[in-house]
Order: sequence, then structure tokens, then C-alpha cells
Amino acid sequence: MYFSDSLSQYILTVVCEIEMLSLQRQWKTLSVSFADAILTVSMNRPKVNAMSPELLTELVEVFDQTSKEDKVRGVLLRSNLNSTFCAGADLSTVYNLSVAGQKSAIDKFVFETLSRGMTAPLYCSKPVACSLDGHTIAGGLMLALSCDYIAIGTRKPFRIGITGPIVGIPYPLKAVKLIQHQLDPSVGYRLLVDATLHSSSDFPIKCERSETPDDLSRKWLKMIGQRPLQGFQTTKQKWWSNIIHLDTLDNEQEKQAYFEAVTSDECLQAMKNALAKEKS
Repeated sequence: MYFSDSLSQYILTVVCEIEMLSLQRQWKTLSVSFADAILTVSMNRPKVNAMSPELLTELVEVFDQTSKEDKVRGVLLRSNLNSTFCAGADLSTVYNLSVAGQKSAIDKFVFETLSRGMTAPLYCSKPVACSLDGHTIAGGLMLALSCDYIAIGTRKPFRIGITGPIVGIPYPLKAVKLIQHQLDPSVGYRLLVDATLHSSSDFPIKCERSETPDDLSRKWLKMIGQRPLQGFQTTKQKWWSNIIHLDTLDNEQEKQAYFEAVTSDECLQAMKNALAKEKS
């Protein structure tokens, strides 16, 4: 059957739109759009994109589905919030689980939901660029470091760092190895021990900087997307193989140590004080 060029293009567009429905559905904590072969994923959980189980699960879902979409050549991860990229794990979730003292629930949230969600980009088979233009804290930094490319905004300085140690929360091995993998070891250790927040203007990270980091990220994604993707995908798999391998390890001893730390009286009181300060 013969179709005119215009009709063929229309049919192709409709088919593509139908196939993208799985990604462009109504997400609860994300906004998703698609243009020029780039999928833009914007976190949208006010006030600070705190990593609730729902946000973490949706991050895993959107990156998993993107890996299966042939028409997507790259992903831009960003925030819809003006001042914050992501503030990390929702402290109230960790506190409530710790107060309840339910080890199995803590294990599931920290070592499955949080671990997989905050590193979701590194499992994606497509290039992932991250646009940082607001505070990037704790698990939010892990999420950014899991991307293939980072662009930092320069219009206004913001804070980057890890705050868990302030309230006595240790970081799982996977997070520690990710920090070691992506940052200078001395910088990473200071982040994990001192919990000092850095200004985005001088944070020692491998990135590019621009007043419009979204545009810089899209430019990089278009460049990579014009190349055959298989070579990139092979390199990406090798680059992240040591981190992904950690998912296969039996870490019961680590889980027990984490449980004992977050359910200690000192840690519980510190988390309670921090939550009270947030509300005041």
C-alpha cells in the first residue's frame, strides 16, 4: 500500500507517541518530556526532592523503561525546583523506620529501595546527563555522580555535600565506593567524615559549568546521540561494573552494623533534633 510522504511521517509520529506513553504517563514525583530524541526527567517533589520510597521507585522505573526505548538517544536528569536538585534520603523515613526498630524494613529501604534508586542512572543503557542548578545533598550527590555527564549552573552558588554523618547515619558500601570511583579519594573521605558542605562554585568535581546547565547537558547528549550507541553502551557497562557488582554481594554484616548505628540512642536523638529544626 502506498502512502504519501506527509501521511507516512504522520503515521510514524503517531506510532512514536503511542510507544512513548509508558514513559510519558502521569508520574507522581517526576515530570517527563521527550523532544529531539532526548528524554527529560525532572524531579518534582516539593520542597527539596527528598528521596521518599515513591521518588526512588519512580527513578528506577523511568530509567529501566528508557533502556528499552529505541527512539530515546539520551536522558537529561534535572530538577523542577528552583533552589534544589535533590536533598537526599527523606530523613523522616529513616527516623520512623529506626524508631520502630524493624530491621527488615530498614534493610529494604536502605539496601534495596535507596541503593537502587539513587544510582538508577548508571544502570540505564542510554547516556545520562545531569543538570545541577540547586542544592545537591547526600543521596542527591550520589544520584548526580551516577550520571555519565554533569553540568553545574553558575548563575547562583548552591551547596553540595553529604550530611548523614552529622546525625550519625553511616553510608552503605555501595555509596562509599561510588564516591571513591567518581571523586578524588581525599575529597571523598572528607565528605563522608566531616560532612562539610561546599559551594558549587569551587566543588572539585569532573563537570562542565554554564549559566544554562540544561542547554549544556542537551548539547552533550546530542553529540553522543549522533554516534552509534553500542560502543558507548559497552564502555558504560565496563565503567560501572565494579559498582554494579556490589549488588551481588552478601552484606548481612553491613546491614547489621547499619541497623545498630541508626537505632542507637545518640543517632535517634540527633535525627529527632534535625527534624525538629526543619519544622521550626
